[in-house]
Amino acid sequence: MMGSEAHEKRPPILTSSKQDISPHITSVGEMKHYLCGCCAAFTNIAVTFPIQKVLFRQQLYGIKTRDAVLQLRRDGFRNLYRGILPPLMQKTTTLALMFGLYEDLSCLLHKHVSAPEFATRGVAAILAGTTEAIFTPLERVQTLLQDHKHHDKFTNTYQAFR
Repeated sequence: MMGSEAHEKRPPILTSSKQDISPHITSVGEMKHYLCGCCAAFTNIAVTFPIQKVLFRQQLYGIKTRDAVLQLRRDGFRNLYRGILPPLMQKTTTLALMFGLYEDLSCLLHKHVSAPEFATRGVAAILAGTTEAIFTPLERVQTLLQDHKHHDKFTNTYQAFR
């Protein structure tokens, strides 16, 4: 008897009221485009980084694809993803900002400006796209870390920034 009385007085752990969870759902919804941009960039960089590294070697040394791949094999798997942090930081940040800002600005302009939707979306795209220019110094750090001539000079991203 005592156990059942205590059970009845306890507040329910889960509620069926949508009001209780709706603030959490909207806060996730507001950030969803930023998260999508971040995930898209992460996947893009992780998959294409070795290919970009081969292309970089070809351009830097004027060598054939086969020779660039052999250079990377000689450097070893440990160095294959060396230098990935700067592009990850840059791309995940810029794409997250561009995806999210585009959506936020598009909605904001659509609500407050009486212009055709294609115009408000176009302006939102231009404004969101300009954010990428802020992060271009990270490309220089990536270049330093990818060049095997600098493997002894710079052991990590922080050293390259200094």
